[in-house]
Parts: sequence; structure tokens; C-alpha cells
Amino acid sequence: MSVKLPARDEILETIRKNPGIHFRAVQRETGFATGQVEYHLYQLEKEELITVRKDGRFKRYFLYSTGDPVSTKLGFHIRVRCSREIIFTLLRKGSSDIEDFSLKCGKNPSQFLKEMENDGLIVKEGNNYRLFNPDAIKQAIKKSKKSYLEELAESLIDFLDEGL
Repeated sequence: MSVKLPARDEILETIRKNPGIHFRAVQRETGFATGQVEYHLYQLEKEELITVRKDGRFKRYFLYSTGDPVSTKLGFHIRVRCSREIIFTLLRKGSSDIEDFSLKCGKNPSQFLKEMENDGLIVKEGNNYRLFNPDAIKQAIKKSKKSYLEELAESLIDFLDEGL
């Protein structure tokens, strides 16, 4: 049974508004101390109110059940640079091959393509890839509260925080 705490409710609301948000961004959004955020995220995960997905060195937080699987999965992938490039390329072009993504990502995009395919966001047809449901992806992006520039600013702040 979940204990009702204003701080925990605020953290849950922050995650609801920003699926795929990472720890530092939760901390910035809420203004809570590091230990307080750590504690509440641990408790929320333990109570199965949120789920965590690793993205390299980041943990990304999602509500356990949002009812909208496209938004949840997209929330993760849109925050990963190479996956975001793949999504935007497919939104623009409709379909594309791995060579096109290699130019955008600057590295081998196979891992990103496989993860997105496993998550049901893209479909491979021969040598080309396309979005499974481009309209749902467009809608999920439009609903997102964070702009692309805000996401870039967060990444820069995290980079600078790590250097300290």
C-alpha cells in the first residue's frame, strides 16, 4: 500500500508529464534534494508505481502503466540521440535503409534499430525500415511537454554536472 506523501506525488506527476525523464531532471523539476529523490524513486519502483529502463549511463523513469504504450516507448527512444534521428528521418521520409541512419547517427545504428523494432515502433521490410504507426508517434510527440531545446539543455547541464 502506498503512503500518500506530497513529495512522492510531485515526483509521480513529474514522471507522468515527462515519460523517460532521468534522475537529474526529476531533481531539477521538483527542486528536491538528491537523497530525497533517490529515496522516493526507490520506494515508487518498489511499490511498482514506476518502472525504470537503462539508457547507457542513465536510468529513465516511466509510470508503471500509462495506458499508452506508444508514448511510453517513444519517451525512451526520443531521448536517445540516434533513436531520435531514426524517428525523425522516418517521419520525414516514410522509409529508409540502414545507410541513411548511419550518416545521421555517426555510428552503427543496428542496436538502436533492433531495440525500436522490439518495442514495436518500427518495422523492417527488406532492407528498409518504416514507423509502425507514424500517426500515433506524431500525436505522442505533440503531447510531449518538453521541447527538443529543453532536452538539449538538460543534456548539456548533465554533461557539465558530471565534469564537477
